[in-house]
Amino acid sequence: MQAIKKEEIFPKDTNKTYSLMAIVEGESFHVERGPEDTVQTWPHLLVRELLLFLVVLVVILGVSLLFNAPLEEAANPLHSTNPAKAPWYFVGIQELVSYSAFLGGIVVPIGIVVGLLLLPYLDRNPKGTGVWFSRDRKLANLLFTVFVVAMVVLIIIGQYVRGPNWVMHWPWS
Repeated sequence: MQAIKKEEIFPKDTNKTYSLMAIVEGESFHVERGPEDTVQTWPHLLVRELLLFLVVLVVILGVSLLFNAPLEEAANPLHSTNPAKAPWYFVGIQELVSYSAFLGGIVVPIGIVVGLLLLPYLDRNPKGTGVWFSRDRKLANLLFTVFVVAMVVLIIIGQYVRGPNWVMHWPWS
């Protein structure tokens, strides 16, 4: 194959306000050649997914038969529960709001959103990308661990340690 000069493909033009930054030297990818170790989606993948679905369904049905989860009485707007707790996944935020409405309702949620938006810019290390808990991504692992531990602690406090009038009490007392 005859080598083509860069100037033939991209001639210099003095009227342009932009320029080509770089041309990568080397061989091109073989587009027409497909992978050699592939299998069809049907039946291989779909049968495996169906089997996994059935296993998960049986496990969930088994757990639902072992653990009783009765419904409470119908809601009465005249007599609300004391305290009226949010669902377990919002109890951590409710716990923060109980300390300070401004802190738990505005500062922390905005801080979480801004932190999540800034995370790609704070951790720009390409090493360890796609590896669970890579040692090369200490900042991302630390932020994730701190966030999860804080939310779990707040959920446990709100769900099990808060009693009537949102007063702290031990679960066994």
